[in-house]
Order: sequence, then C-alpha cells, then structure tokens
Amino acid sequence: MELKRCVRCGKFYAAEVDVCKDCEKKDVADLSKLKGFFADNYINGVSKSEISAYTGISAKNLNRYLGYEEFSGIYIPEGNEEKGILKGKISL
Repeated sequence: MELKRCVRCGKFYAAEVDVCKDCEKKDVADLSKLKGFFADNYINGVSKSEISAYTGISAKNLNRYLGYEEFSGIYIPEGNEEKGILKGKISL
C-alpha cells in the first residue's frame, strides 16, 4: 500500500481510497446530499456553483464527485455560471 494524500484535508495516510479515515464520513454525507439533490431537484443546465450553494458541498469536492461513474449521465455545462431553471427530475 502506498502513502497517499487525502483529497479533502491534505493529510497523508495509507489506504486505497481517495480520502483519509477522518474524512470518509464527510465524503459519504456529501455524496448523499448530491444524490438527494439530483433525485429531488434536478435542474437542467444548473451551474456547479448553484449545486454547491444548494447542497453546501465545496466546488472542489463537487468536481471530484461529478467525475464518478454514477454521475456520468448528468450533464452540467462547463463554465455555466448563470441561473438554472427547474425543469425536471432524473434518477440515479
């Protein structure tokens, strides 16, 4: 196992995951919020900054989560910082 740096707090640790043990619960909670957002309030064309403001998830972590395969079907235009309009829901 190699030494890694936690993507959330920057602390060094030895594990195969992207976050240290201390940040793991925070990551799970943020992912749950994000899934809830998309399940209940999906806004077509919403900006990342709007998602971040609504969920309380930092832009850095939001970008990381949106790179996960489970969110691959969600389209968020790059550079879209204008207000989104509520248009419908999607399911993950």
